[in-house]
Amino acid sequence: MFESIDSIESENDVLSTNSVYNISSSSTNDEIQSIFDNSKSGDTIQFNDKEYNDISIVVDKRLNIVSTSGSIIHTSESIGAKAKQMGISNSFGFYFSEMARGSFIKGLRLIGNSDYEIMIDGADEISVRDNFISGGRKGGILLRNSKYDVILGNNLTKAYDGIILKNVNRTGISLNRIYSNRNMGLSLEDVFLVNLTNNSIYRNGLDGVLLKNAKSNRILNNSIINNGVSGLRLEGYTTRNIIMYNNISGNIANIYANSLTNGDQITQNTLMFAKKGYGSYIADDNVGAAIVFADDYKAEKQGNMLFSHNSIGMNAVWDAKSTMSHPPVNIGANWYFDNDGNYAIGHICPMVFGRSITADDLKTLSMGFGGDENGLFGQLYDGDKAAGAGGFTIDNLNVNGKNYGSVEVGEDGRFSLDDLDFDELPEGSVITITVGEHSFNITINEKILSNKNKKNNSPKTNDNAPLKEEDIKNLPVKENASPLGTGNGTGSGSGASTGSGSGEGNFTGSGISVGILSGQSNAGTGDSGENGGGSASEGISAYEILKDENTPATAKNSQLIALFGVAFVILIIALGYRSKNKDEYQDDGDYSL
Repeated sequence: MFESIDSIESENDVLSTNSVYNISSSSTNDEIQSIFDNSKSGDTIQFNDKEYNDISIVVDKRLNIVSTSGSIIHTSESIGAKAKQMGISNSFGFYFSEMARGSFIKGLRLIGNSDYEIMIDGADEISVRDNFISGGRKGGILLRNSKYDVILGNNLTKAYDGIILKNVNRTGISLNRIYSNRNMGLSLEDVFLVNLTNNSIYRNGLDGVLLKNAKSNRILNNSIINNGVSGLRLEGYTTRNIIMYNNISGNIANIYANSLTNGDQITQNTLMFAKKGYGSYIADDNVGAAIVFADDYKAEKQGNMLFSHNSIGMNAVWDAKSTMSHPPVNIGANWYFDNDGNYAIGHICPMVFGRSITADDLKTLSMGFGGDENGLFGQLYDGDKAAGAGGFTIDNLNVNGKNYGSVEVGEDGRFSLDDLDFDELPEGSVITITVGEHSFNITINEKILSNKNKKNNSPKTNDNAPLKEEDIKNLPVKENASPLGTGNGTGSGSGASTGSGSGEGNFTGSGISVGILSGQSNAGTGDSGENGGGSASEGISAYEILKDENTPATAKNSQLIALFGVAFVILIIALGYRSKNKDEYQDDGDYSL
């Protein structure tokens, strides 16, 4: 039936004895449950045969449940004897009780029509990693009354709701694909300090993400596209949630705000290609909108929603829409594009007071290049903080006359240059960035040194161990802090008026920028900015980036080799150029993995 293998493990000079149980596919569910019941805390249960049938297991101690061969687990639609004794009223594949704290389940293919494929009920520090989960009459994964759990690297499909959280806090959901579920991709209700980061959430029947009665959560760097109604739906009470760097596109309403909001921040997201269609709970005159402020939307007087600096365009009807059931809504400045990808005034209904970003709103961003143990990277900065720009494409990177092709800048302003060797950047190298018809030159005044050969003193980690509180805080959120450095280079470009002279930070030349910065960086004869009324040309300014003491280790070890100023209007041009490729958000009809 099974084989027991004793193993001795040493951690911090403390010896512990654990057993590994290999489960045979010929075992009945009752026999497998008996193995779980008779195992000890810390033991490992391995499913390595090809296929297992009619499985429904209660986990009531800390166990490691793994498969190294992607074993298929067909879950049961019936409730087993032990589950009935415990008063569990839903069927499941695996049920983690509160006594299972610290368990993980990894590498399985759970397929079936039980109520839930995985239930985590009052169990803390559970890790669900690298599983394929298909089915679930009520949901793929249910987390209830728990904290410090991790849902990482899974595929969830063909359930009613992909992932359901109820009364959950301090939990991380990252790097999952959640798609083709009948109702919600994720339903998050009564949640606090949950990180939803770097997930792909698409083609779900109703909404991509429902956020209801939620406080201090972070929804960052997700792709939420082509869902049946809303990409992100806010209901109930929402307080100080941070929603940034997401691509929320191709939904009937990209964001549906229907909550009492208190200090929520929705900034630096891409909100495009909202489409017409039947919107279920959305009135016909509110479909095709980047954001809808719905009937129950209301802002606390002391905590209005911050909705600004989002990239909005190519939406079928509205860029911002409000119903007539509440006073007009004030939103911040955003950048908008028309259907040709050009910078334009947004399609905002009369019940929303908002405007497009103008030159008066723009400050200078800087772009840094540096090296760490992972290779060469670039990052946009605003002052001493890493900054995003809704994501755009650098069409070509040229180093000393050699083209390296296009580079994708993420929603957080970070981009990798993996194909570029450190040795190709000697002192005096010239990097040329091209976006659309616009190019910028950066001269490197200091050779970059690779840190790849530096000794890594980081402690070894157990990939299968559940994450603790400090791990969850560091789930991938891309909050890149700023390396220390200064730069020097030349800017080139064109505009209606041309100035010459020395810019700050040893940058010289002419370039495309906003006029208000001309007086700071152009000591020459230009007609723009404070020197006159011209439209957009000047020497580009730059400034030193200060080191943040909270900088991650990889960034602290990096050496910044160049900084140059880029006005926000350049990013607007870049985003407009990028947005012309509408095919990126179209449903290709392929629902397979």
